[in-house]
Amino acid sequence: MNTQPLVQYASRTDVGMRRAANQDSLAVRLCKEYTEWEQCGHLFAVADGMGGHSVGDLASRITVETLPLAYFKIDANSIGERLLGAITAANRAISDKARENPEFADMGTTCSVLALSPYGAFVGHVGDSRVYRVRNSEIQQLTFDHSLQWEMIRQGRATAETVDLLHPRNVITRCLGPDQNVQIDIEGPFHVQKGDRFVICSDGLTNHVSDAEIGAIAGNLPPTEASRLLIDLTNYRGGSDNVTVVVANVEDFPAITSPVVDAPAPVLPTAAVTTKKKPGKPWASRISLYLFLIFGTFGLVLLALGKISEGLFLICPALILGFVRFIVLTSGRDNESELSESNPSKTEKETAEMPPMLALKSPYRVASAEIRREFLDFLSAAQSELTQAAKENGWEVDFEMLSKLNIAAANEQKQEHTAQCMAKRAKAIDSLMKELYNKTRR
Repeated sequence: MNTQPLVQYASRTDVGMRRAANQDSLAVRLCKEYTEWEQCGHLFAVADGMGGHSVGDLASRITVETLPLAYFKIDANSIGERLLGAITAANRAISDKARENPEFADMGTTCSVLALSPYGAFVGHVGDSRVYRVRNSEIQQLTFDHSLQWEMIRQGRATAETVDLLHPRNVITRCLGPDQNVQIDIEGPFHVQKGDRFVICSDGLTNHVSDAEIGAIAGNLPPTEASRLLIDLTNYRGGSDNVTVVVANVEDFPAITSPVVDAPAPVLPTAAVTTKKKPGKPWASRISLYLFLIFGTFGLVLLALGKISEGLFLICPALILGFVRFIVLTSGRDNESELSESNPSKTEKETAEMPPMLALKSPYRVASAEIRREFLDFLSAAQSELTQAAKENGWEVDFEMLSKLNIAAANEQKQEHTAQCMAKRAKAIDSLMKELYNKTRR
C-alpha cells in the first residue's frame, strides 16, 4: 500500500526586538495526495529579504509566493531539477519586479528550501539562511553559507577564530534578485528516517542561537514548543534582526530505496567552523619567498656598487631558496594531482577526514545536539531574570504558575530528566516573553 510520511511541523516568524518591519517570509506546503507526494514531496521554504524602503519584504514575499507554485507546476525529471526550476522562477520574478520601479532596484532575498520526497530530502539554497537536520543527538548543517566569512574560510584566508576580526558577518555573496544568473546550490538527496528533525531558519536565529542549542531544542521539544523557544531565546538575547524558523518532525517515513549522498562527517566539539592547514608547505613557501627577495635584492645592489664578492655571497643563497620554493610548489601540485587522478580511494579517505568546510560536502558543520547542563542553567537564569523584570514592571503574568514551573524544572534537572526540564523552562520563558512583547511593541 502506498503511504505518505507523517510529518508534524511548526513555523513562526517574528520582527525581533530592533526592527520596525519584518522582511522575512516563509511557506509550507504538504502534499494532499499520494501522486503529488511521489512527484514532488513536501515543501518548506524560508526567505530573508534585504533592501531599503521595505523592498526586502517584497522580495521575500515574491519568493514564497512564486516558488511553491512553480515547484508543483513545472515538469521535471527529478526533485533536484524541480527545486532548481522553482528557485530560478522566483529569482526571475524578483528581477522582473525590480525593473518596473527604480526603488526596487536593490531588493534581494535569501532562499532556503527543503523538499521531503520518497527519494530523500533535497535542499535548494541561496544566501545565508540555513537548513539543518537533527538526528541521534547531532545537528548537521546541510547548507553552505553564501557569506563573505564562509568564503574567506573556504579559501583559507581566515579561520573560524579570526574571521570575525577580519571580515564583517552580515555580508552575503549570493542572493535572489540582483543577478538573473545567480548560482543556486542543490544538495541531496539526504537520507530521511523516523525521528529526524529538520530546521529551516533565517540568520536572525543563527546570529543569536548556536547550532548546539538549536539541535538541543529542536531535537527534544515538539515542533510548536521548539519554534517558540528558539524565537524567544533569540529575542531574549537582543533580537537584532527578524527571525524565522520552521521545525519539521518526521514521525514516520517510508523506506528509501534509491541512493542517497549522506557521508560520515566529523563531530566538532563546538559549532564553530574549522579549517585544517596543510603541514609545512604554506609557511615554508612564504618564508622562502621573503628570503629570496631579501637576499636577491641586496645581492643585486652590492653587485651594482662593484662589491662583487659580497653580492655573490647573497645571490647564491637567493638562487638556492628560489629552487627550494619551486620544488615545494611543484610537489604540492603533484600531490593534489595524484590524489584526484591516480588514487581515488585515497581522495575519499582524505575528504572524510577533512573538516566539513574544506571538504565542501554537506553536511558542512556538525555539532552535538545533547542538552547540556550549562544550557539548562542558562534557561534557569533567563527565567529568573524575566520573572524579576515582570515583578518590577508590573507585568500581567501568573506568578504562581511560574513558581510551580520553576520548582518542577529544578526537580526534573536533579533527576537528570533534561528534556522535561527544558520543556518546563520553555513554557515559563514563553509566558514571560509574550508579556514583554506586549509591553515593548505597543
